[in-house]
Amino acid sequence: MIWFDISKLEDKISRNELSDKDGYNYVLAFSILSVLGMSISSQDGNAWIKLLNCVLLVLITIWGLDGAYKANTEIDGKDFFKRFFAINWVIGMRMLVVAFLFGIVLLIISKAIDTPMDKSPIKELISTIFLSLFSVIYYLLIIKSIRKLRPIVE
Repeated sequence: MIWFDISKLEDKISRNELSDKDGYNYVLAFSILSVLGMSISSQDGNAWIKLLNCVLLVLITIWGLDGAYKANTEIDGKDFFKRFFAINWVIGMRMLVVAFLFGIVLLIISKAIDTPMDKSPIKELISTIFLSLFSVIYYLLIIKSIRKLRPIVE
């Protein structure tokens, strides 16, 4: 990976020498930094649960992206980014709807049992577990969808 020399990277791309594996490494690094940034920027909550959440999401991101990349390689190893981001969009939209509906149900239950939605460590831990399971399901759906694809015939 090229870390700082943009001219060298532009040259490599211009010569069509940037492989899908190189691109995958950049996407993986970007995703890990994004997870770290979101986790670190959160101001409230228990520090240990925040750390657990951060570690789990980084590990799930690495596992999920690696699984998607390997699934694509098993097909024909072509067009990983087009496939991944297109599938990612549709599955992400579906998961967003599910998460929204789930959130409404939780809010209704919370109001019905008259429990405030505070930030107790137990509720934070439950939230961390839910987010981790949600992320695992998200990547499993992406991997499953990639595995259904047919090889590109030229």
